[in-house]
Amino acid sequence: MKEKLVQWGGPALILGGLLWVFTYAVEIAIGVTLGAATYERADAGASLLEWLWPASFMSAILFLAIGLLGVAARLDGRARVLTFLGTLLAGVAVAAAAVNLVTLAGVTGAPTAADGLGFLGVIGVLGGAVILGIATLRARVLRRWARLTLAMLPLAFIPAILATFPLESVAPDYVVADLPFPVVGLVLATVGCAVLKDTTMSRTDTSAASDRLIAARARR
Repeated sequence: MKEKLVQWGGPALILGGLLWVFTYAVEIAIGVTLGAATYERADAGASLLEWLWPASFMSAILFLAIGLLGVAARLDGRARVLTFLGTLLAGVAVAAAAVNLVTLAGVTGAPTAADGLGFLGVIGVLGGAVILGIATLRARVLRRWARLTLAMLPLAFIPAILATFPLESVAPDYVVADLPFPVVGLVLATVGCAVLKDTTMSRTDTSAASDRLIAARARR
């Protein structure tokens, strides 16, 4: 399980980050179509776009949280307290997103999604990223810029929130309201690229070391 998390952590972060960008594009499409942002729960009469918005948003949280669990797995017992806290928050995000996706699919009754679980998932992803970023800084895991980016994620999220205030007077609500999410999504997707590259390089080094060992034994 641990090896799988390490292997798929980078791709999961990339996919989750891009899904938050996609969710923002869907929200703009809804706004253009309906003339305003909609935050109503999707019902039987809702359009495909109105169903796609919560599904892609919660899927983004799910994949981002899985990606963070992959980062935690790479720490391999170092910075244990921080790793535990980051893993806990990422696990909460996974659970919240999974429950919302199940209820949204109508498995347990009428299709619905709980706003509280969505908020909990966002907190789990953001909090988990920051804590695991600090843990990777202490343990010197991942590239330095990737560690700093995770630890300083609020520096991307908070300015994006502040930017929405002046934009409210010049842009429609559906353009401004969720602007922080695609920004953070792109940042986490970039970190995912670094995680994926490190994983690929590690596997290449391991394979090369194994080949050298086999060759050494063959010469004996």
